[in-house]
Amino acid sequence: MNIDKTVTDVFDFIASNIGKLTSSSSPTLPDLSWVDVDKLLPRKDTLTPELFYAPLRYAPDIDFKITTQLPFIDILDGSFESAIRTEFPENNTVYVKHFRLKPDMRNRPVIVVVNGLHVDAAFDFYFNWWCLRFAAWGFDSVVITIPYSQARTPKGSFSGQFIITPETNWTLLSVRQTFQDIQLVVNHLKASGAGPVGLFGVSYGGVMAGIYACNADNADFSILCMPPVDMVNLFSNWDFTEELRARESRGETTLLTDPRISALMSLRCMKPKIPTNKIFLAAGEFDHLVPLKTIEETHRAWGDMPWLKIYPTGHINTFALNFRMINDLRIFLKEEIL
Repeated sequence: MNIDKTVTDVFDFIASNIGKLTSSSSPTLPDLSWVDVDKLLPRKDTLTPELFYAPLRYAPDIDFKITTQLPFIDILDGSFESAIRTEFPENNTVYVKHFRLKPDMRNRPVIVVVNGLHVDAAFDFYFNWWCLRFAAWGFDSVVITIPYSQARTPKGSFSGQFIITPETNWTLLSVRQTFQDIQLVVNHLKASGAGPVGLFGVSYGGVMAGIYACNADNADFSILCMPPVDMVNLFSNWDFTEELRARESRGETTLLTDPRISALMSLRCMKPKIPTNKIFLAAGEFDHLVPLKTIEETHRAWGDMPWLKIYPTGHINTFALNFRMINDLRIFLKEEIL
């Protein structure tokens, strides 16, 4: 019996059943046709990654307030206005939680934590645990609330529901807003005297950490956990795939065939702007959402990746309680960043 595969199957079974219970009681996606997406995202801006991920050069003023004081760390909460003003007021404020080591010092490295889809406040403890671990390793960290999630969730929807939808332009707008919100946080950290700044992303957050490493000009390192590196492949197995295929049969271009999806969202079609030895990528051999072949294709496209780590795990347990990954990541941060 393969113990690693058995553990993976248990994790996947639990996650699947939780997902079914959640979806059965969750509201269906509200009609979004009334939103003028073209006003917020002109088509010309989606034609190339250079235009889509054009840099924002200002740093927002984030008024941080200490909310928790521990013997070796202060935890501060802050917020700022998103660069993209959507029709949903709840979504237009970006919330950040700063884990800052004592004493407060300039030039200390900082990790910006980006979580995955459909993560609500109940999962905060696990990302907070990671931030405390980063602190023990000598890093400050900042957790960012991504669009349409947690405190940014519009009324009548659940956390993360509006990020990826069957509508191509809406999904692209959500990705762009996520990128720009992250960029403003990094701009603020750099302007405040931080040392090297990198991202730590999980699943969708892992995709965004990779997109940032490939398109931003102020990233110093990046940690990608189970990133779906081929988004067209992911959308071919999504919960609304049948709807997309029905649209395709009627001659419509969707997330499955629109060439902008690969160019703007698929990491295997991009190149990092930072050295590959500054990128840590954790993947699972049995990951049903991120096929290993897509990771291997990305590896070939990006070149030598000394910190590509493939574990005998699935999508959930690559990240959750994977002590092999924790140890590998500690070594990466110590050898490459500190």
